[in-house]
Amino acid sequence: MDDADAFFTQTIVGPPVTVLLGHRMDTAQLAAEGLRVQPATGLAQLSEQWLSWVLLGHGATPDGRPRRRPGIWRRRLERHALWLAALGLLSLMATLLVVLMARAGWIPLG
Repeated sequence: MDDADAFFTQTIVGPPVTVLLGHRMDTAQLAAEGLRVQPATGLAQLSEQWLSWVLLGHGATPDGRPRRRPGIWRRRLERHALWLAALGLLSLMATLLVVLMARAGWIPLG
């Protein structure tokens, strides 16, 4: 999403609100959720809501900044992923055919 898309989305949908995975959290829920530390074992873990938020990649995203557009190579690979997969399968089948023909003796190996 570039700056123009972010501006369009904000003007149509509205300003961003604090929503975590589609569920509004009130102040009591925010205070109860977070890092849980067991004093006896020292084991620390995030609560389920915060863990899913961090795993989705929002933990490292700066506030108010749209995501950067993927690079040119990633876009090309994503655009042609089906053709690349088909080419990979064809090359795998061709290699398997050559190996089987060599084992059967139809292709002499040096």
